[in-house]
Amino acid sequence: MNEGWERVGKLRRPGYRFVTHFFDSLRRRATSICRGKISVTLNQRSQRTIAWLVLSVSTCLPGCSGDPEADVETTTIDSAQTEITAPVDASTPEQVVSDPAVVQADMVASVAERSNVVTPSVSVVDEPTAETEPAESTSVTTSTPPTAADVSPTLDAAERLEEQLAAFTIPPTWVETVESSWDTSIPWKEARQEIRTLLGKGDESSRREGIKLTWVYLQKDDIGNGHEYGMNLFLGREPLWAIHVYREWLARTDHDYPPYFGIHALASLYSDYGLFEQAVPLLERGLQTPPPDPKWTEMRQAEMHDAFGDLYTAWGRTDDARASYREAMRLFPLAKPPYGKHLLPRRAKKVQSKLDLLSKQSLHGATLRDGQYKDTALGYSGDIKLTIDVKDGRISDIGVQHEEKIDQNACVLIPQQIVRRQSFQVDSITGATVTRDAILAGTLRALQQAGLK
Repeated sequence: MNEGWERVGKLRRPGYRFVTHFFDSLRRRATSICRGKISVTLNQRSQRTIAWLVLSVSTCLPGCSGDPEADVETTTIDSAQTEITAPVDASTPEQVVSDPAVVQADMVASVAERSNVVTPSVSVVDEPTAETEPAESTSVTTSTPPTAADVSPTLDAAERLEEQLAAFTIPPTWVETVESSWDTSIPWKEARQEIRTLLGKGDESSRREGIKLTWVYLQKDDIGNGHEYGMNLFLGREPLWAIHVYREWLARTDHDYPPYFGIHALASLYSDYGLFEQAVPLLERGLQTPPPDPKWTEMRQAEMHDAFGDLYTAWGRTDDARASYREAMRLFPLAKPPYGKHLLPRRAKKVQSKLDLLSKQSLHGATLRDGQYKDTALGYSGDIKLTIDVKDGRISDIGVQHEEKIDQNACVLIPQQIVRRQSFQVDSITGATVTRDAILAGTLRALQQAGLK
C-alpha cells in the first residue's frame, strides 16, 4: 500500500483522467489489510473522492501551482498508522469469498438502524466430521452489529463493516484473561461437547470460556476439520471474528464436505449488517453446490430456498420471499435423505408458518377468542410445547416446555417480546434461531385456533 501512495506523492500535478486511471489500476490490483488478512478494493466512489482530494491538495503544495515542470515532494503514508478500507468492488477479481463461482455484488449504500431491521433467520446445515454425522439443520441469526455511532458516520454500510473488521484483533484481548477448569489435554472429540454446553448456558462467562477453549484447540491444531471454529464463534455471538473466519474458510477448496453451514452463516451475517446484496451470491453458491450424495440434493436445495426466503424477508422484498418459501415447501416433500426423512413434513410446515407470518407481523386489531391454546413445534433438540393464554382478545401469557441445549435464553425472551409487543416481530438471538422460529411458528398456529386469520 505504501508503494501506491509514494507514487501518488511523486505525481506532477496530474489531470483528473490520469489520476482516475491510476486509481483504477490500484483498485484492480487490490490491497490486503494485514491485520484482518482480508482482501479489499477501492470502489468507484472512493476512487473519484481520492482523485479529487489529490488534485485539491496538489494545488496547495509548493511547486504545484500550475507549473507542469515543478516537482512535488514525495508523500508517504504509513499503512501501519493509517488504514484505508473499502468494500469489495464487483469488477475486481479478488473477492471477499475468493471462489470463482461466487460473484460478489456491489455493497448497499446504507444500513438501516437496528430497530428498523428485521434480522432473517437462516436454516443451515452442519458439515459432517469424522466425529459426527451431518446435522439435519441448524438455524442461525447474527447478533446486533455495532451502531453507526461506533464508526464514522460518513462511511456507507460496507465501509463501516470493513473499518470494524480492520480494527478487530484476533484473538480479542479478553481471551487471555479467561480462565477455564477444563483439561485441554482431553481430545477435541470430547472438548467440542463441553464447548457446546458452555455456549448453551446463556451467561457471559460461560460464553467466553467456550470461545477461549475453541481458540486453544485451534492453536493445538486439534479441532477436527476446522469447521467448528467459525461455527462456535457464530453461535457464541462473535460476529466480526466469525466474518473473518468464514471469509477465509469459504475461500478454501479442500473441504471434506460442501461448506453449507459457512455459506448460510456468512450470508446471515452480511444480512444482519444490512449488506443484503452481499448475501445473494453466497446463497446462490449454495444452490449451485451439489452434495456428494445425490440423496441429499432436494433437501439441500429446499434449505437454500428457505434461506433465500429469510434473506428477502429481512430485505423487505416480500414477493421474492414468498416465492422462495413456496419453492422450499415444494422441495421438502420430494427429498429422500438417508435419515431424517420423517421430519420433512414438519420442516415444510415450519416454512409454511414463515409464509403466513409475512402478512401477520402485528396482532393489533386481530380478533382472538379468549381461552388457552396449545401447539407443538420442532425445535433444535426436540419438540417445543407451547401454551398460549388469550384474555380480553390479547395474548396474556406464553408457556414454554422444551429440551433445547443451546437456546441462548430464547425460550424466555421470545415469548416475553411477543406478549409485550403483541407482535411476531421479535429480536434475533445469535445461535438460537431454530428455537426462535419454532416459538413463532407454534404461537402462530395456536392463535389460528383462537381465530387469527
